[in-house]
Amino acid sequence: MRLVYRPDIDGLRAIAVLAVLFFHTDIPGFGGGFVGVDIFFVISGFLITSILLKDFEDGDFSIARFYERRIRRIFPALFPVMAFTLVVSAFLFDASIFRDYGKSVTMTTLFSSNVLFRRQSGYFDLPSLQKPLLHTWSLSVEEQFYILFPLTLLLVKRFLKKRYLPWLLVIAGISLTVSIFGVYKRPTSAFYLVQYRAWELMAGAIVAMEGLPVPSSTRLKNLLSISGIALLIYSIGFYTETMVFPGYNALVPVIGAGLIIYSGKGSGTTIVAKLLELRPLVFIGLISYSLYLWHWPMVVFCRYLSLEPLSEWESIGIIAVSLLMGVVSWKYIEQPFRGNQSLIPDRKRLFALSLVVMIVASGIGQVIYLNRGLPIRHAWFYPGMTSHLQKVQQDPEWDKYGEWEKGTEHIHDGLMPHRVGADNIEPTVALWGDSHARALIPAIDEQSKRHGVSCYIITRISSPALLGVDIIVSKHDNSVDESKFSDDVLRFLKDHPKVKTVILSGRWPVYANGDHAVHEDPLECTLKDTYGRGTVKRQNAEVFRIALARTVNYLCATGHRVILVSDVPEVGYDVPRYYSLRTRFPMLNAGIDIRPSLAGYTERNRKVRAVFDELSALSGVTVAHPEKMLFDSEGRGMIMVGQELLYRDDDHLSTYGAHFVAPAFNEAFFNIARPWLSSQTRGDRAFLAGKTANPLVP
Repeated sequence: MRLVYRPDIDGLRAIAVLAVLFFHTDIPGFGGGFVGVDIFFVISGFLITSILLKDFEDGDFSIARFYERRIRRIFPALFPVMAFTLVVSAFLFDASIFRDYGKSVTMTTLFSSNVLFRRQSGYFDLPSLQKPLLHTWSLSVEEQFYILFPLTLLLVKRFLKKRYLPWLLVIAGISLTVSIFGVYKRPTSAFYLVQYRAWELMAGAIVAMEGLPVPSSTRLKNLLSISGIALLIYSIGFYTETMVFPGYNALVPVIGAGLIIYSGKGSGTTIVAKLLELRPLVFIGLISYSLYLWHWPMVVFCRYLSLEPLSEWESIGIIAVSLLMGVVSWKYIEQPFRGNQSLIPDRKRLFALSLVVMIVASGIGQVIYLNRGLPIRHAWFYPGMTSHLQKVQQDPEWDKYGEWEKGTEHIHDGLMPHRVGADNIEPTVALWGDSHARALIPAIDEQSKRHGVSCYIITRISSPALLGVDIIVSKHDNSVDESKFSDDVLRFLKDHPKVKTVILSGRWPVYANGDHAVHEDPLECTLKDTYGRGTVKRQNAEVFRIALARTVNYLCATGHRVILVSDVPEVGYDVPRYYSLRTRFPMLNAGIDIRPSLAGYTERNRKVRAVFDELSALSGVTVAHPEKMLFDSEGRGMIMVGQELLYRDDDHLSTYGAHFVAPAFNEAFFNIARPWLSSQTRGDRAFLAGKTANPLVP
């Protein structure tokens, strides 16, 4: 078997890397540029399998030589990029971001960064635009795949009479099926983990199989290649990052890339191949690996320094610098380590040096991570800033409340939730809500102690107090049944009749409007009514109104008083980051005021306010307004008091911020501390949401 260099594949590499580059720099027309990674997977599967089959046929296969090739291909360009990101990150990032960066250094070195970034895709993890090594997830997927793939082919060769094609089809089919179903249940896992992506590499491997008939007709070759490039153009131009992916949507770019590669097998050429063989495209394909490695850190560092989206000139600058670094890296780093004239020709020496570099790099990452991002870096020059940032980024109270939520997960098993307030009495109050309720715990604790009451804490991330609702948040795994959790909370309240007051707090505008008011990594939120509403599709606002009314009516009908808590203003920008940039780089973003406006808050919460107004007319329902304490006399939102940060990110109050708004709950807790009138009527409460199918409702 003879391997022939195909310049059209380098041209296809160029299409892939440029799609990713233009997507990340917000170039119009490249909304689906992320499929460039999928194109890379197909190309990689084809080339590596072709090399393996040749080695098998020649009787010259060596697992040591295979991994030597992988090291020479991957390591030389990767570690200089990691060194660059280390230096720049140490200078730019505050301790919280730098700490997570350290972890990513270790995991990238071990080719497990995809596992890390899958775990870091939760609600409180850093946005992708603050992770300089995020793009290495695809390298990790490839290397994890190639740990077992050569051995799998070798086993098929020896024990299954070289029946590669049927076995590859079976394994690829299993992986594709897992991806199609997994993308709905665990979308983040389906995006990052190798078992959901293996079929894409195997698609390239299948094209490399000799058992696949080679197209002989020029007309057929052109038809296949034109169809392939059309599929790539469609996916790059019309896909969006909010769509379900990979799953069945990844079939389009994968099949497209596969058709182009397949059409080039055998003699003759195609129209598409001639275009892909143009010298500029071939050259970009040659530098594509280095270009891919360098472009993302450039995007991250530029976006970190600016609070606004990339301007046209910034995008052009990032592209130009990335291309320059790609050329330099390819010529002076990649090339010297490859081929017969390598700087380190000896395999054992190469393995030893690679091991040393991996140990050093992973050790540096661990030092950064275990030392909480080395806050001393900035403490020497900005002691005040460092101190205030640590209060919100390394807040033991906030971490403690997070641990409490792990117990809340098992409330259905009889595990008691934690409590705040007075220690010597049984709780008569319960705080129920999502992470915005969690952020208010210091305020609830302060008021509970002040008025001599005790309060159960029942909070969980992205789990609002909305009865009969499941929540789908884009880019996050949805492994927990939210409506079941709400039912568990109601059972708990039913089993604890001394709880007479329930405080409902949440990030209400997200649920009512269906989106997060942030300027980076925007998320979409969809509410699904699970209580006997048939197949009728409703807008978020209607589902929110029905569900909140259902919740309040049930609580009132079972003898509870209800305190609805208006949400605090969403800033939309990470406040600690803004504070850090303003302190260290005062000239940057000088004209930007990130404070929310009262008018903007009012419009953002208009749908929520309408529902609150309806429900507050019911007997036993009141509304607390902590947001009123966060606007000044001119209607501008407050994000800091002196040097104290009121927010820990773009929308959650800090511990200081929670204490700052605590007086907003004074009247409510004053009334809680007074005995209820036993004659309070229940019968005249209107059920705004209609009758519910919930078996818990009497």
